[in-house]
Amino acid sequence: MLSKAAKNELVEKYSAVFKANPSVMVVEYKGLTVKELEGLRKSLKQAGTDLKIVKNTLLRIAAKDTEIERIEELFDGPTAVAICESDASAAAKVFVDSAKKLPSLRLKGGIVEGTVVGESGITDISKLPSRKELIAQFVGLLAAPMSNLLGTITQMQTKVLYALDAVKEKKEKEEN
Repeated sequence: MLSKAAKNELVEKYSAVFKANPSVMVVEYKGLTVKELEGLRKSLKQAGTDLKIVKNTLLRIAAKDTEIERIEELFDGPTAVAICESDASAAAKVFVDSAKKLPSLRLKGGIVEGTVVGESGITDISKLPSRKELIAQFVGLLAAPMSNLLGTITQMQTKVLYALDAVKEKKEKEEN
């Protein structure tokens, strides 16, 4: 049992996190063993996401006057909250993959980049490329025109060299 001071500290902590507008996903963990829950936490940690189990009443109080207040109806039953400060698609992939392996894990929904999503929304987000993959694709798109320009300039340079070589051969034949 937490003391009142500890509860107030938890509420302040989560309220500050929620005001920073992270993406939050809510799952029901009922039926998971401690080992399964720890494995899920470890996978989420690698994806840059923290999985926290906090009393629903404390979550509701912490969510007041934040974007997270829009999903407070999800804070019902044995609830775990995943707070994604960077890449929500990586966390969604972990949840979707884990839900396949752990049938007792139930995705409830969440709020991602300010948009309220349900279970199907989290599944859709999991199919998106990760932030790193998107950046790599963008860099590739930026590099393609430069690469094409470089290829064109090299090709023009080669044509000029062939033309100069042909002129040189013609002059040598005329001198002989």
